[in-house]
Amino acid sequence: MALTVEQALKSGQRLGKALQAAIADKSCSLGEIGDRLAEYRITCDTVTFLDFRYAQLNNIEAKLWDAHGKVNSRFRKHLSRFRDGEGKKKPVEQRKAMKQYLEFIKSSQRFYRSYIQKLAVNFGGIHEVEAVAGRFSPDSVMAESRLNIPAEIRTEILLSCHRTLVRLGDLSRYRETELVSKDRNWGPAIGYYDLAGTIRPSSGASHNQLAVIALADGSHLRATYHLYRALAVEESHPNAKGNLEIEFKKIITAWDKGELINASSLKDSQGSAKALLGWFMRLHARCYRGIEFAEHDELESEVLSQLAIELKERSLEATLHKFVLINIAAEYFASVRLQDTPESVAHVTAFFSFQRLNVKTFFTLLQVLQPELERFVTEDVDETENANSNASEKVTAVARRVWPGLRHYSSWLMSNKHILIAGVGDASHIVQIKELWKIYANTLTLLAATFPVSALPSIDYLLEEDEDTLGFKPFDSESTFRRFRTQGSENFKPRLHDKGVDRQHPNIELLGIVRDFLTDGLELALDEDVPVDLIDGTTTFSYREEGMPSESLASPEGRPATLSSTSIQRDEILDAKKKVDHTAPSIIDEKASESASVSMSVNLAMNRMVDDIVGSETTNAYEVHEPCPTTNPHIPQTPPGYSFDDSPVKDVGNETNCGIMGTLTANDLVRETRNYSPHQAPNIPSPLLPSLYNSAFAPTPDDNISSRPATAKGLPLQQPNGYNISSSTSIMKDPSSVFSPQQSWNNGGTSAGMGTHYGVTGRPSTTYGTEHTFTDGDFISPVVFNGSPLVGSSTSGPGIPTDQTPPNGQYGG
Repeated sequence: MALTVEQALKSGQRLGKALQAAIADKSCSLGEIGDRLAEYRITCDTVTFLDFRYAQLNNIEAKLWDAHGKVNSRFRKHLSRFRDGEGKKKPVEQRKAMKQYLEFIKSSQRFYRSYIQKLAVNFGGIHEVEAVAGRFSPDSVMAESRLNIPAEIRTEILLSCHRTLVRLGDLSRYRETELVSKDRNWGPAIGYYDLAGTIRPSSGASHNQLAVIALADGSHLRATYHLYRALAVEESHPNAKGNLEIEFKKIITAWDKGELINASSLKDSQGSAKALLGWFMRLHARCYRGIEFAEHDELESEVLSQLAIELKERSLEATLHKFVLINIAAEYFASVRLQDTPESVAHVTAFFSFQRLNVKTFFTLLQVLQPELERFVTEDVDETENANSNASEKVTAVARRVWPGLRHYSSWLMSNKHILIAGVGDASHIVQIKELWKIYANTLTLLAATFPVSALPSIDYLLEEDEDTLGFKPFDSESTFRRFRTQGSENFKPRLHDKGVDRQHPNIELLGIVRDFLTDGLELALDEDVPVDLIDGTTTFSYREEGMPSESLASPEGRPATLSSTSIQRDEILDAKKKVDHTAPSIIDEKASESASVSMSVNLAMNRMVDDIVGSETTNAYEVHEPCPTTNPHIPQTPPGYSFDDSPVKDVGNETNCGIMGTLTANDLVRETRNYSPHQAPNIPSPLLPSLYNSAFAPTPDDNISSRPATAKGLPLQQPNGYNISSSTSIMKDPSSVFSPQQSWNNGGTSAGMGTHYGVTGRPSTTYGTEHTFTDGDFISPVVFNGSPLVGSSTSGPGIPTDQTPPNGQYGG
C-alpha cells in the first residue's frame, strides 16, 4: 500500500523529535546524529514530492533546514575544543572530528542539489529551475512534458529553489569557516549566492551572505556594497540594517584610533587607491549617522578629486561600479529611513548628505569625460556605413572607465529628476544641482557633436551592469524601462548567456551606452520641468535659467513636420512620456499622471525637437529668422529684486508633478528642517562649497543675483513648489522569466576588468567561468564557480582564523 502524505508527515514529525533529542544529548555521538539526520531528510523529501503544496503549508522545508542548523552548531561546538588548551594536543581526535564535519557538509550539499534536480523533473516547464539543475548535472534528464503549473505554485517553486541555493552557499561558507584557517576558497559559496540572486533579484538574502564573506576577508568596501544591495531591494534582508550599522561603527572606531581601514584586503593596491578607499568608507560611515562634522567638505572633496585622478591614470575595474551603486543605494535607504521617522534631524541630514554626494560624483564623472570628447568635437561626424567603427575610435581609455558609472547615474537622474528640480535644500546644495544640470547639458551637446547619432547602435540584451542591477529599487522606475525592457513590451531584455543571444563587439556595446545616455538626455529635454532644453534647429542642449522660457518651444513657424531617419525612434521618447508610475513610493503624489499630460501643440514641439537631434529628411534651407532685438543700454533695467511675474498665481495645494510618499512632503521637510535650527540641531555653520578642480560649484562675487541663488550662510532652505521627496519609483516585475545559467562570453576566460576581445581593448567584462558537473570533489576544487567582478566576488583571500561566522548571516558586535 502506498504511503500517504499524512502518514509520511507523521513519520517525519516522529523522526524530527528523535533528532532533536539526539542533538541535545551530549552523550550521543556525532555519527549517530548524522544517521538520524539522513533518515529525517528522506522523510521530508517524501512529503515534499507527494504533495508540494501540503509540504509548504506545513513548513517542511524550513523545519528540515532548522535541523541542519542545529546539527551544524553541535559540530562547531565540538570542533572549537581543539583550537586552544588541551584540545591542541589531540590531533588525531581533531582530524576525526573534521572528517565527520566534512561528511556532514558534503552529504547535505548532495541532498540539496538533488532536491533542485527533483524540482526540475517533477515540475517541468520552469525554465529557471531547469537551468540551475543543468548547472549541477548537464547530462541530467529533465521532464519531457511541460506541465500547466498554476501561477501561485510556480512562484512557490521558484522561492524554494532560491532558498535552496542560499542554503547551499551557507553550507559551503560553513565549511571554509570551520575547516580552513587561511587562503579560504569562497568560490563555491559565492557561486551559489550569485545564482540565488539571479533567480530572485528582488531578494536581499544572497547579498547579505556575500557581505558576511567580505567581512571575513576584511574587505569593508565589498561588505558595505553588499549590505546596501541587501537593503535596496523589494525584499530587504532583516539583518542587513543592523549589519551595516555594525560595519560603519567598526570603520569609525578604526579611524578614531588612527587606522584607515583593515589594509589586508588592499595589500596589492596602489597607495593612493588605499587612501581613496579609506576616505570613501569614512565619508559614508559619517554621513550615515546624520550628524554634521567639521571635516565633511574637505573629506568629500578629497574623495572626489582623488577619484578623478585615479580614473585618469588607471582602471578602477569594479571599484567605480561599487562606489556609484553604494552612493545611490545610500540615498535610497536614507529616504526609506526618512519616511519611517520624518521628524528625525539625523535622517533629514543623512538624506541631503547622500544626495549631495551623488550630485557631486555625477558632476565629477562628467568632468572627467568632457576633455575626452572635446578632442574629437571638431572632426566631422561620419554617418556612413563605417560610422560605428569610426565612432568607436573616439571612445578613449579614460572614457571607457567612466561610462559604466555614467550609465548608472543616467538612470539615477531619470528616477530622481523631480527631487532635484524641487529646490529642496540649502543654498549651496541648490547651486550644486544647478551646476550639475549645466555640465550635463554641455556633455549632451558634446556627445551629439562627437558621435553620429543616427548611426549609434541599439543593444537589445542586458549588459553586465544592467543584469547586475535587476531588482535594484533606485532603478525600479518607468523612467528607466528602456534600459531593462524590450521596446514596446513589458518583457525584460534577454541576458547575455540566453540561448540565441549573440553578444556584440565591446566597442559596439559602448556606442549603445552612448546612445542610451543621449536618449535619456533627450527625454529630459522634453520635460518642461527639467531646466535642460534642446535648442530648436540644432543639436545643442542648453541649461535654462530659472524664470526663463524654454528655448525648445520657441521654434519658428512654418517648419514642416518631418519623420525621423535615425535609429533613435521618436516612439521611445514619447512612449516614455506617456508611462505612468503606478507603484511609486508614498512620497510621490498620486496625481502625477494628471500633471504629466501635455497639450497637442506641445507634443508637436516635442516631435520637432526629436527630429532636430536625430536629423530630418526635409529641411528648409532658405528659412530666415528675424534677429532678436537688442537691449537699449541707455534704458535702465529693472533690478532683479523688483521684477514682477505677470503670470497668475495658482494655488497648487498638495498637487505636485512627482507625487506623494506617505505623509511627508517637501514643504513639511523644509518646515521641519527650519524648526530644527538652531534649537534642536547643533549650531554648525552651513557647509562651504568644495574646491573641486576650481569647478563651477564655487560661485564668484560677480555672479548675477537673478541667475544664481544666494549662497550666504544661514539662509533658510529654498521653498519647494509642493514637491515631495522620494528616491525610488515603481516595482519591477520578477525578471526570472528570462533567466538561464551564466556562462562567459569569452569562453570561460578568467580576465577581469579591461578584457581584450577580437584583438582590441574592450569594456570591463565579467567572468562567469565554465560549466562543471557537480561532484563531491568539486567542492574541494577552487573552480566550481567563478565570482563576478561586478559584484566584487572573490575566490580567496586572507582569512580570520578566529572569526566564527554565525549561520543566520548576522555580524558579530
